[in-house]
Amino acid sequence: MNFFNLNLIKNRKKVFSFSLFLIFLSLVGILYSTFNTSYKMPINLGMDFIGGNELRIERVCENECSNISPDKVIENLNKVSKNKNLVNNINLQFQNDYKLISIRTPYLNIEESNNLINNLETVIGPLNEDSKNTRLIGPKLGKRLLLNSATSLLVSLFAISLYITIRFDRKYAFFALLALFHDLFIVFGIFSWLGILLSIEVNSLFAVSLLTIAGYSVNDTVVIFDRIRENLKLKDIEYNETIQISVNESFRRTAFTSITTLIPLLTLILFGSYSLFWFSISLSLGIIIGSYSSILLAPSFLLRD
Repeated sequence: MNFFNLNLIKNRKKVFSFSLFLIFLSLVGILYSTFNTSYKMPINLGMDFIGGNELRIERVCENECSNISPDKVIENLNKVSKNKNLVNNINLQFQNDYKLISIRTPYLNIEESNNLINNLETVIGPLNEDSKNTRLIGPKLGKRLLLNSATSLLVSLFAISLYITIRFDRKYAFFALLALFHDLFIVFGIFSWLGILLSIEVNSLFAVSLLTIAGYSVNDTVVIFDRIRENLKLKDIEYNETIQISVNESFRRTAFTSITTLIPLLTLILFGSYSLFWFSISLSLGIIIGSYSSILLAPSFLLRD
């Protein structure tokens, strides 16, 4: 028994309008990011893809560490550093109540890294050398990771396309893939805006999240399309009504699956490490948008006027 009935026939235009709005918003973000940001890319690529140094080191403070603006630190570093070009390309953040310093720079050799730490001590006070943690990715390796991530995504999408084409007829396959690209494009667009507004960078985990979203979204769509195809064979009801009935029969299963998947992701967002925070956000957004497209958008494509 269904306690929640979706009137897909009546709300079809609203579904299309909402999706078009999300796509338009995503497109604006991607175009703005490409032409009006310092990095000139559709999305703000992180160190995994462009290479560079990441240095994390703790300050030595007696009680609480003093509050200081990252911009002020960079301004003072410019005064004491000989390498002005390096300082201007630094991305500096304070964490853990200003105790931990996270610094992102272009590729540095050992001497340049040590000079940066010495200059940093001059500006903000003593640092705990034992807490120093450095991660280095060369420019060539970064480009290779970006290429491999893009290739993995394209190969996965091709395999999914091939499977759906074999599993369903061409019409069903086309609409399922359209819904899939809709989901990926919107998540990509959201992270373009996050890069513009909050300087959020994407790393290799973002590529993993897109692959996961693609599989999840297609799985939900295939389940609903299967129910529609079965009911079209068995039920002697008008075509559009059969699709609407099929969606409502599958709604609870799809909704409960999405909710149970979102619960552990929510715990990761609230209690997990920062390295997994945006990965969890990306997956959560993908699951919400994927569920929406599987339940409402993809079946709406099948409705006849």
